[in-house]
Amino acid sequence: MGQPNDLSGQCICGAVRYRVQDNMAAFKLCYCSFCQKASGSAHVANAFTTPDQIEWLQGKEMLTSFDVPNSQVRRVFCCACGTTLPFETQNGKFLVVPAGSLSSPPSSPVAAIVGWASRPAWYDTALGLIEATRTEERTAQ
Repeated sequence: MGQPNDLSGQCICGAVRYRVQDNMAAFKLCYCSFCQKASGSAHVANAFTTPDQIEWLQGKEMLTSFDVPNSQVRRVFCCACGTTLPFETQNGKFLVVPAGSLSSPPSSPVAAIVGWASRPAWYDTALGLIEATRTEERTAQ
């Protein structure tokens, strides 16, 4: 690897670093209740590629994983800081890359929103604050 179309990523504490090819097959936001629990937020933002597209540069031994029963999901995170990091699905077909762990965004735009009906009730209120916040920021400049 080490090509111009590579993306780099790491955990918060910097113990784990990786590089992945920027040729994602999909980039999705998921609001289902499982993803809310997994992320501790309203949704996850995950890009999908194949497992051969990643190179662990540092700290692979710091990875801890949890296989979610009755699913293909495997949670992988840094054992020092808890940052969610890329994981291979249990069947080995996909590499799921949490977009928040990347140092720059994938070139592919978000292509799908999944589980919108399951979004938390407070999320719509938060969305309503976006325009007010933009206006305040413009006024402050």
